[in-house]
Amino acid sequence: MSEISLTGFNVWLDVVFTSLYVVVVLGLSGHFIGNVLTGRVKKRFIGKQWPHHEGPPVPFLPKFLHFQHVFSMFALGISGMYIRFPFFDGGRTPMRYVHYVFMIIVTINLVWRLWYAFFSRQRDYKEFAITKEDIVTAPKVVLYYIFVKSSKPHLGKYNVMQKGTYTLFVPLMILQAYTGFALVATPMIFGYSPREVLLSWWLGALVGSTDLAGWYARTAHYIINWLFIILTTVHAYLSMTEDFPAFQSFFGLGGADHHDSHGHGEAHGSPALSPSTGEAE
Repeated sequence: MSEISLTGFNVWLDVVFTSLYVVVVLGLSGHFIGNVLTGRVKKRFIGKQWPHHEGPPVPFLPKFLHFQHVFSMFALGISGMYIRFPFFDGGRTPMRYVHYVFMIIVTINLVWRLWYAFFSRQRDYKEFAITKEDIVTAPKVVLYYIFVKSSKPHLGKYNVMQKGTYTLFVPLMILQAYTGFALVATPMIFGYSPREVLLSWWLGALVGSTDLAGWYARTAHYIINWLFIILTTVHAYLSMTEDFPAFQSFFGLGGADHHDSHGHGEAHGSPALSPSTGEAE
């Protein structure tokens, strides 16, 4: 691929994802208006009719990992977008170091959270398994979100859309970590750079050069970055509008992990594997 065609593709990516994000924000704004018109906002924020949470309070460790992860993801998003679009002079090198530091923190955080989900005493991976009942009730969950139904099915802590989203985050984060480390071109591993170690032996050989393989890795990294931005925006919106007390609780701002309410039997808690836990959808 020529340099001109690569540049053109990069510009195309910028236009597509920026436009998509605008559409998402407008869509969420419209959804909030729907919440107001259907009385859901009044019922929740004035009537305090939040979902009922079953089981014991969420332990400290998932909360700690959640807070740490959210902060790190914001730092990565801001520093990453600056590296792509420098909006002030002289900050590219410091921003790269910020990006590298939080990239390592997020990677450690992911490994730690996966260990907690699958191997700790309080392992909770079963809470995210998509069951036959989840699949059967999926249409009803969708109908709830588009205001056709007034409540969504209650099968456990999470509905099928939540489980699918949290599960999707795991491979996305692994791929994001891999492509992120693959962008480091400084020799530091027995005279080889992470890019050479991670890319040259397979992707570099496949496409003809390590530099071109690096471009593919950077492009994948950028696309996944936008996916995280979009998913996190939707996640934050649903967290605050569907179960604000749980959102507060996860950030130590009050709220409750376990409370009785006048809700419709919905139950939510802390997702084990997503970068933004605690969403109430």
